[in-house]
Amino acid sequence: MTENKLTLITPPDKLFNQSHSVLLIHPSNSIRKQAQDILATSGGYQTIYLYNPAEADEDIDWLLSVAKMSDIVVLDYDNSSANVRALAGYLVSLPQTYWLTTDDWMLYNKLSPNRIYGLDIIEDLIGGKLET
Repeated sequence: MTENKLTLITPPDKLFNQSHSVLLIHPSNSIRKQAQDILATSGGYQTIYLYNPAEADEDIDWLLSVAKMSDIVVLDYDNSSANVRALAGYLVSLPQTYWLTTDDWMLYNKLSPNRIYGLDIIEDLIGGKLET
């Protein structure tokens, strides 16, 4: 069995290492639980970036740079702040971003086919990318 080492990072910190990374943007409790279960069973070293600040404490520069450097980005649109929603079009357009929403009218499916309804859909992707 491969050693599993998770490192949780929040703004303003960043790690510049060779481990695989996942960014969770405003995850609901259910998404956090799913991510925790998936990441606990994947082996290797992983960096988990968590972006869930109060709106007054948001660090948009950090969010944009970490989204660009992460292997997988999960955007929970419904729980996001107004500032993150304003940037959602850009974040959704990144090929490594998977996004969740309960709104059926969202036009983001024109930007990205990566709409998900829970992390179980991308569990193989997360596990596969994070295996060493």
